[in-house]
Amino acid sequence: MPATTLPTRPELSEIVKTAAGVEIDVEQVQQNPGMTLEDLGVDSLGLLGVFSTIERRCGIQIHADIDDCKTFADLEAIIAESAGGGAGPAAHTDSSVVISAPMDLVWDMTNDVESWPQLFSEYAAAEIITRDGNTVRFRLTMHPDDQGKVWSWVSERVMDPQARSVHAYRVETGPFEFMDINWTYRETDGGVEMRWVQDFHMKPGAPVDDATMAERITTNSAVQMERIKGIVEATAAAPVA
Repeated sequence: MPATTLPTRPELSEIVKTAAGVEIDVEQVQQNPGMTLEDLGVDSLGLLGVFSTIERRCGIQIHADIDDCKTFADLEAIIAESAGGGAGPAAHTDSSVVISAPMDLVWDMTNDVESWPQLFSEYAAAEIITRDGNTVRFRLTMHPDDQGKVWSWVSERVMDPQARSVHAYRVETGPFEFMDINWTYRETDGGVEMRWVQDFHMKPGAPVDDATMAERITTNSAVQMERIKGIVEATAAAPVA
């Protein structure tokens, strides 16, 4: 599907099925687009996944509040409205690491946002703003860069412990038009594969373009993943007190 072409209703139904991980009757949605997403089994995490997929495939930016998207028809309207400001296909990075530790430990340590300043080398502080079930909104503050500038922004994470997946996005986007990150965890013979898939666009006046930022993210992700791997594996190997 070309980046400038929006999905038809059947295509959008298939995207919802795949991105939200639900079984829906495409023909029923065709006949009744007023069906609520809740009735279709699409929760907030699933809807964010749909938004991210549409942005990536269609090259549009969706900044609608998920609370305003209650029906399939609402979803169609939001996509159509967002299409007026498309900026081309999103930039994309995909990084992964295998951590030799139990799934529960990997999940718990990497989703403990308060501990991120110890887990990641780049963060000086992590402040929880709100927490609602498996959704947490927080402010991250980085260490000063080479010019002494301190970068800080608000993000939100929606965690699905059963699916072992997380969807996160920047609420305060800074130099980005948008930044979405999907974390997935998968058990392998060597331990747990933790994967970060990021989709984003830089703003026109940003100091770097999409390609440069993608290269930076890929390089930094490898560094941070190796650090996290070492910390989690050391914790797993430590004797129980």
